[in-house]
Amino acid sequence: MNNPNFNGMGNNPMMDPKHGTTTVAVRFKGGTVVAADKRASMGSFVASKKAEKVHELNESTVATIAGLVGDAQYLVHLTRANLNLYSLGRGYSPTTKMAGNLLASIMYEQYRSYFPYYVAMVVAGLDKDGPHIYTLDMAGGITEEDFASTGSGSLVAYGVLESTWKDGLTEEEALKVAITALATATSRDTATGDGIDVLLVNKKGVKRLAADEVKGYLEA
Repeated sequence: MNNPNFNGMGNNPMMDPKHGTTTVAVRFKGGTVVAADKRASMGSFVASKKAEKVHELNESTVATIAGLVGDAQYLVHLTRANLNLYSLGRGYSPTTKMAGNLLASIMYEQYRSYFPYYVAMVVAGLDKDGPHIYTLDMAGGITEEDFASTGSGSLVAYGVLESTWKDGLTEEEALKVAITALATATSRDTATGDGIDVLLVNKKGVKRLAADEVKGYLEA
């Protein structure tokens, strides 16, 4: 997660080793899990050890952020505000799919102005038809996945996700997979670290795991 400058590596600024983060999202049969580290870097300097990169958008949808801090935080606030307005106007909450498409539209319009938001985001949650995970790039491209990872440590995290994810994971298994993937990225990516934040979405709503709960999965 970059604070405040954004420098690319080749054509993929999300993979810049000096400005990084790792976020992970995993789908299971009853919901979704998202996790992220807490380090915000500014070049080789650790600017913050308490950065919040997993966010609740509404009672059934969450998001992860990677990239330029200001852009990412603005998009979270803007998306959350629009979802709240929709709920007030319609009398019911928008779905995760709607939230993903809304954010994709916002990002695409900004990209068309030649000043894109320097972010990579994941929107995840639980709708009536089941759990969903959507990845979004800075041009507003959106794809649905079973699991996803963003940031400089994502290549390491994907190695764990590819080898451990399976269709029909239980909630406990999904938490273990997501937290293990994030912890593995932390051990290999210098721009990722300083703790793990986890949000769980299931039929009860959104829950943020306590630090001791996360630690329990790491020790299991």
